[in-house]
Amino acid sequence: MKCIQKIALLLTFTGAFVSLNCHAQERAAKQERALNRFESNLLNKASGLLDRHDYRAALTIMQPLLEQATPHPTVFQYACKTIADTEAEAESLGCWQRGYKLYPNNDNIAINLAHAQLQFEQFDAAITSLAGVNLANVDQPIAAQVRYMRGYAYYQLAQYKAVLTELLRQDIKQIKPHWWPLISYSQLGLEQWQAAKASAEQWLTLEPVNRTAWQVLMRSELGLNQLVEAAVANDIAESLLVDNTGGAADSTGLLAQIKAYNLAASCSRLVNPKASHAEFSSANFACAQYTWLSGRYQQALDMLAGFDITSQNQLHDDFYLLQGQLFAGLKQGDKARLAWAKVGLQALPLGSAAQIKHARQHRNQLQGQALLFIGQSYWLDGLWPEAQASYRKLAQTPGFATIADAFNQRLSSLVLFDEKLR
Repeated sequence: MKCIQKIALLLTFTGAFVSLNCHAQERAAKQERALNRFESNLLNKASGLLDRHDYRAALTIMQPLLEQATPHPTVFQYACKTIADTEAEAESLGCWQRGYKLYPNNDNIAINLAHAQLQFEQFDAAITSLAGVNLANVDQPIAAQVRYMRGYAYYQLAQYKAVLTELLRQDIKQIKPHWWPLISYSQLGLEQWQAAKASAEQWLTLEPVNRTAWQVLMRSELGLNQLVEAAVANDIAESLLVDNTGGAADSTGLLAQIKAYNLAASCSRLVNPKASHAEFSSANFACAQYTWLSGRYQQALDMLAGFDITSQNQLHDDFYLLQGQLFAGLKQGDKARLAWAKVGLQALPLGSAAQIKHARQHRNQLQGQALLFIGQSYWLDGLWPEAQASYRKLAQTPGFATIADAFNQRLSSLVLFDEKLR
């Protein structure tokens, strides 16, 4: 939650000097005296220097105006901003405070004072300064900025409900892009998981490669106990941390991961697959894999149990290899070995010689993995003769002879050692 506490204000606020619209200035002018000739002349001279970024010289010109008992509001609007431009932020804050004390109903001064207070982490004070601002008197962009400033201050004070009240009081289409971090993190703080998820998704429609948005989505999915979606969202966030150069290859990978997230989300919508007994597809297999990787072994088994699988299905071997891994994860060794024993029975597809060769190689690879798992399972259960038989069969599988011999030799030495102990 603290990761956005140091949001750079200059990235989200338009600047330390907020200029109100002409109508608001005209209304303010009716309530305040006009600039006299002396003030106008000095401000005009200072303005020319400000255009050339000669801030210290401009401030020297305006100094006599600040020394007056009650400087005109326009003097504060020029001088306080100029003081900040000379990197004297504390003095600038004092300048705005003096202006606000003299003109508490001047929205321009109040907003700029609040901005300075936020920079000094005076959050309660900023809220107080903005409390009297009449948003009807300012342009819509300034009104939006004021609301964001209020929301930001409330967030820093952990007043999350106030943040949402401030930023979600209008149509979602009018919410500014940079508001979504405050909104979503406040919802996380209130454990409003579904709302936080919706906010993160809105945020990602605007910034699909924003790592923080994916992290918010991951956290909300965890809160909803959607572990598969959370795992994929976390993978995407981690990939954005490793490499965010935005190259073509990276973009392709990101699109694939986003597709994976969407697939994971669709997995959660699979309701009672037993009722359909549909043909097992690659999408179903991916769902089961994501469920397995998220640690929900029984749920993945239930998902697999809802599908018909025959040796003609080109995912037959993948199906039983995964089913065995799920049983193993639940410490059901006998069932795991029965599932793995079915790997390698998949029929080869019709096609060209190259396609058949590739399918046979894939089948051999999966069968080798299954036999290796069977041997390890027997070994862990202390059934060493059965493990040796499995490794001997593994040695006959193309590509697995070396590893099978290594395991068999190691197991044979253990058997001999055990016999000597007896």
